[in-house]
Amino acid sequence: MGLSNLHPMTNQIRCTIVDDDQYAISILEKHITEIPELTVHRTFTRPVEALGAINSYQDNHLIFMDIDMPGMSGMRLAENLRNTSHNIIFTTSYQEYALDAIKVRAKHYLLKPFGLDDLAEVVNIVIRECYDHKNYDSEDDTAFFFRTDKEPGKLKRVEKGEIMYIQGANHHIHIYTPTENFSVYMPLGVIEKLLGKNREFYRVHKSYLLNADHVKNIEGNKISLGKYEVLMTSSFKKDFVSYVERHTPRTKQGT
Repeated sequence: MGLSNLHPMTNQIRCTIVDDDQYAISILEKHITEIPELTVHRTFTRPVEALGAINSYQDNHLIFMDIDMPGMSGMRLAENLRNTSHNIIFTTSYQEYALDAIKVRAKHYLLKPFGLDDLAEVVNIVIRECYDHKNYDSEDDTAFFFRTDKEPGKLKRVEKGEIMYIQGANHHIHIYTPTENFSVYMPLGVIEKLLGKNREFYRVHKSYLLNADHVKNIEGNKISLGKYEVLMTSSFKKDFVSYVERHTPRTKQGT
């Protein structure tokens, strides 16, 4: 498929484990070796150390992460990674964190103790959702190559900078550019992960991902992109508003 998160020699998905309990890491490592699609890349018992290492990764990893850890909780670590392309599966003994896991966009939630069958079931779901999409063929620094709904037999090159916004619905994304729009079978979360390194793209709504370079004006919760208008909701606006504030010229009071 040409996905950059796959190990180049084995086509396995690289995994990183973060857990302050070395025994828990050993069990999870053993389980992962039984799943052909996965390979363990690194393990960490200190979440602060893990954060620095994970931020340096050039490819997309599957992160297995405990929640209750000293120094930095798994939730805090996941929050710091939410703008990256990595996929997170929480492994924890505490069920009450499930709602918080959704807020930091974790892909799944495994309650300890769990067996190989539980892990394999969750991993299979995440692989189907995040890695196994034939309509996405490959990408380079500036463009994607998609198989669209109308012409699945052809590869369509789409310049990332030309994308004005993307709307997600029913496991499809609808991509809008200044000259055309088209649909691709792919959940919005997948394209959001693929665009994780492109800092101009922001999720502003559960259904919308926009390119900030195309924003013309903002009025309340309405964002104008010229020929298109996108709604912004409060639960997603923090990062985008920070971007706008950084790019808003300021003058000294009274000048």
